[in-house]
Amino acid sequence: MIGEKRVFLLFVLLLILTTLACASKPRTSVLLLDLQNPPPAVQEVFAKEGMSDYFLLQDEGYSLRLVYLCANRIYNFVDEPEKNPVLVSLQPLLDTQLEKTLSTEDRKRIWACRERKVREEYSQVEERKKNIMEERKRLEKEVVAALSERDRIVAEIEIKKKLAEQRKRQIAEEMRKAEEERLRRVEEEQRRKIDEEHKIKAYKAGEKEKEAPPPLPPKVTESGIFLVMKDANVYEAAKNTSKIQASFKKYDIFEVINSKRDENGMPWHQVVLSERIISQKGKKIGWTPEEKSFWVNHRLLAWVYPGDLAKINTVKPLKFNVEEIRFTGKKASLPHKPPFYEVIYEVNTEYIEKIIGWVEEQDGIRRADKNMDEMIDLLKKLRITLWPIKIQNDILRGFIRVGFTPEQVILTWGRPEHVNTTRTLMGVHEQWVYGKKPFPKAYVYLENGFVKSWEFLKK
Repeated sequence: MIGEKRVFLLFVLLLILTTLACASKPRTSVLLLDLQNPPPAVQEVFAKEGMSDYFLLQDEGYSLRLVYLCANRIYNFVDEPEKNPVLVSLQPLLDTQLEKTLSTEDRKRIWACRERKVREEYSQVEERKKNIMEERKRLEKEVVAALSERDRIVAEIEIKKKLAEQRKRQIAEEMRKAEEERLRRVEEEQRRKIDEEHKIKAYKAGEKEKEAPPPLPPKVTESGIFLVMKDANVYEAAKNTSKIQASFKKYDIFEVINSKRDENGMPWHQVVLSERIISQKGKKIGWTPEEKSFWVNHRLLAWVYPGDLAKINTVKPLKFNVEEIRFTGKKASLPHKPPFYEVIYEVNTEYIEKIIGWVEEQDGIRRADKNMDEMIDLLKKLRITLWPIKIQNDILRGFIRVGFTPEQVILTWGRPEHVNTTRTLMGVHEQWVYGKKPFPKAYVYLENGFVKSWEFLKK
């Protein structure tokens, strides 16, 4: 009896072992539960990731687990009281207990998918880098093109400015010459009238005709930057025929464009006071294709072709009211065109006129060694000092005095070409040399920081 029981138990044990040995492992897409109607949570995962490779029931405390080999991902579900699986966590498949139970082919598949994913990401990165480099090159080309266009526009603007300045200077020079010619004629006319009056008086008095007065002093042709050292009156024309136009204040700076001497030998300097725009009307001749009565009757604007009749095909017509044109009565005919009538019309022309003034030599001092900007800079520097007015006036006139400091000498004559310094028991002796070697123009000697003397050397 005992032997039969042992045989039966041994048979059962062999049957169990055989069953366990013959049982197949879960394979891809093999359902371990009825998923004909999967729960909503599982349907959402299927819609997102597709069918899973393994479905595990009651594994590691979870009611359901979906395994995706290629994605290296496990979806873990638990059952609520109503037996409705709910997704509670996601975890990677590698380095888990479940991975160790997989076959070698499945593990190779995981790593192959990961390797493919890395290659795809690397390819995407390289593609992005390539696109970025191409975009960078395109932007660099656009920047270069934009800079070239900017330089071209700036160059065109500079050229236009230079042409405008050149034209402005040309007009100003022409106006200055015309003004000088007008003043010369006025002076000659006045001188002629005075001579005639003297002759008439001498004739009436029975006196002999006096000898002609000596000629006027030669014309001075100086120009440069002047600094007003005291209040000075400025006249529009020559001294004997002008009225006061303006007044310069002390330390005003102005530019002299011309100089001359009056009958007493006093130098006068011509300066620019201001500018004004002059508008003048001038008459011009053109041609209109209809006579005046037509335009008057129909209240239309008249088309006028300015200039020569032979250039009608190349000029742009102008619009005028019929009251603004006057017919001369001259008529002309052109082939294949209606008759043209000659008309006269007026146009406004504008130009800039400089108002010229004259100031006496005694009211200003010529500064040939400094331009306008340098003189303005010198005035700004002197304004912040507390030096006496006499010293400031000497500096402005270009004079140095005994006792001047190095700063005052530099403001007056500028910096020397080189300095020779000697130190003794009595102090520091400096020799400032103005002029390039070997032909210096002047020496300034300073003792302990103050001017002691100076000398000029002739060529």
